Amino acid sequence: MIRLVLALAALLFLAPIAEAASFDCGKAATSFEKAICSSPELSQQDEILAQAYATALGGLSKVAAGEVKATQHDWLGYAERICSDDAEPIKGTYTDDQALCLTGSFKGRVRALEASRMQGGYRFYPVGRYLVEKDTEATADDYTKIADKQYETVRIDRDDDIAKAFNAMIEAMRSDHPDLFETGTDKLAGGDVTEDILITTTVDAVTDKRISLVTDNYWFGHGAAHPNYGISYKHFLVDAQRPLYASDIFSGKTWKAVLGKLVLDKLQGTLEDGVWEDSIKDVPDWSADPARWNFSPEGLLVQFQPYEVTYYAAGAPAVTIPWDALSDIMASGAEEIAAY
Repeated sequence: MIRLVLALAALLFLAPIAEAASFDCGKAATSFEKAICSSPELSQQDEILAQAYATALGGLSKVAAGEVKATQHDWLGYAERICSDDAEPIKGTYTDDQALCLTGSFKGRVRALEASRMQGGYRFYPVGRYLVEKDTEATADDYTKIADKQYETVRIDRDDDIAKAFNAMIEAMRSDHPDLFETGTDKLAGGDVTEDILITTTVDAVTDKRISLVTDNYWFGHGAAHPNYGISYKHFLVDAQRPLYASDIFSGKTWKAVLGKLVLDKLQGTLEDGVWEDSIKDVPDWSADPARWNFSPEGLLVQFQPYEVTYYAAGAPAVTIPWDALSDIMASGAEEIAAY
């Protein structure tokens, strides 16, 4: 007997995909079940996933557990389709490439479930939505024939004002991606079937004063030479119960110009070919955006995206400005917010 990922659906309050808590591989009926049973690596990943899911549910309230179960149900339907060529459950025997694809999907789901944990005194849990669509413009010779959409984030499982404000901020963050969701819902919308979009928000740090989140935004236009991506941050202030504003860290009339010059000078000295000439004028505005800021003991990190200030091969450049260089423009209380 081995535990199959489909067995997890039996725990869900939604329509089940399977009826039992474990399966005898001799009774595996679907191509999905048989693929897991026929691959030692997939069988092992299935066991790991089952354990990760059970662990993720541990200690959650009924409401939070229901959200994790709903996410798992959504992912199970996605997993049956993500390795196909037509966004439908695979019929017949999985090819080696399809089995490898499914293994990768299992590993990705395990990583997402690992966000369900205590951190800094808060019980975080993951919530996600998944969608697979057929690329109707793909030809028989194209390698990518489906569009993969994923949106993963976290919430706090606690019934107090801090958790309510944090979760409201998380919900509001969906508005940053209006084309990704059906209007008025948290359901991923069908749309451009010629690109993959993966957006993942995770907890980066928790202190007495803030909860810092990092969002990785990946997209890949089918047929493009390479994918693209972005990195952004969101900081929740515990005492104020709201997102961080620029005025929480800097004050005065000149802070934007001072910070912009420090960042530009650091970029010019860091990038092999310097900052693109056309981008120099934009660096102060970009540097003043809290969505680009992260905090460390060494200083303020300012994040840039691929293609903004230099070539794609340089990645997503980031520079750290030491705190002592910023002391003259920092607002009252900023050090406590930034501290680790």
